[in-house]
Amino acid sequence: MERKINNTTLLNFSKGKYSYNTYLQVKEWFCDFHENKELETLSLDQWNELNNLSQDHNDSLNYLFEKVEFDIWPGEKKETPKIKLWNYYRQIAAILLIPVLAFSIWHYYFASDNALVTPAQTFQSWVEINAPEGARVEFFLPDSSIGWLNSGSKLKYPIVFSENRTVELTGEAWFNVKHLDASEFVVSVPDMDIKVLGTQFNVTAYSDDDFTAVALERGEVEVNGKTEVFNQIIVPNEKICFNRNKKSVVLSEVDAARFSAWKEGYLIIDNEPLGEVVNRLERWYNVGIKIQDETLKRYRFKATFRDEPLEEVLKLIAKTTPIIYNIDERSTDNNGVLIQKTVTMKLKN
Repeated sequence: MERKINNTTLLNFSKGKYSYNTYLQVKEWFCDFHENKELETLSLDQWNELNNLSQDHNDSLNYLFEKVEFDIWPGEKKETPKIKLWNYYRQIAAILLIPVLAFSIWHYYFASDNALVTPAQTFQSWVEINAPEGARVEFFLPDSSIGWLNSGSKLKYPIVFSENRTVELTGEAWFNVKHLDASEFVVSVPDMDIKVLGTQFNVTAYSDDDFTAVALERGEVEVNGKTEVFNQIIVPNEKICFNRNKKSVVLSEVDAARFSAWKEGYLIIDNEPLGEVVNRLERWYNVGIKIQDETLKRYRFKATFRDEPLEEVLKLIAKTTPIIYNIDERSTDNNGVLIQKTVTMKLKN
């Protein structure tokens, strides 16, 4: 990347007046500041201009507060056209950038030689998205990749992606990853890392399940084990499943679209034992389910629901299995907070 940085560029950057390309140039420039003598001169000039700016306002930051107040409440100060909320944020961000830049320069010139900060030591800010029990959440990532979080899931990702894009998942999510040349996209879950370039796939990695699974709809992904050593490349309509208890890996051919149908409101039970179905029902409907007979956990079910209430699902299960169930009425605890609804299942006598 060409570095066309001068004092004017640096000053405009501190005021929030810059393009995305300029941002990348300045970022790269500061990453190797310890080898860049030009930065020393321009940074000192910038520092002096900041000091002069502060002196011009009677060595006080009150004018900054008044400027922010004036811009946020224009109706009380003057008549002006409506300004988009984004402009407010840009103005405030430009003001807040001044002390940050000043501190960076101070740290470079006055901190000890042993305390120089390298790019690897810089802090990275992360965003965390949570999908509450009984809800599904759509998300958009900084690289324009998109996806959905299933009930009871959590996704963490950096505000700004580095060369290789990494996100951390707990629970279940569907990803539609944007392809970027020479930039890997990695979904990190406790049992494995899923590497992709551009694809659509579903990942299931709930902590209370005994398995982690990846089902691929489009593209190609590479799965690398973390708790156990394994490596597998999967292609569309293949599913890889790692069983934590058995320490086993199974690769199978599937209709991958069925595993992501939950984002469209479908609850698909595909010949699964009740012991596994219960975990999904608890997350889907935000309820607690107790099975009083171990035998019931081995009964298998096959059904498809779309946005059906819990009672309808339980009725169908009761029609195909010799069980009876009871739904406890919701009550409140000592603090007046509603207690989670509970369902009790047991075999018919």
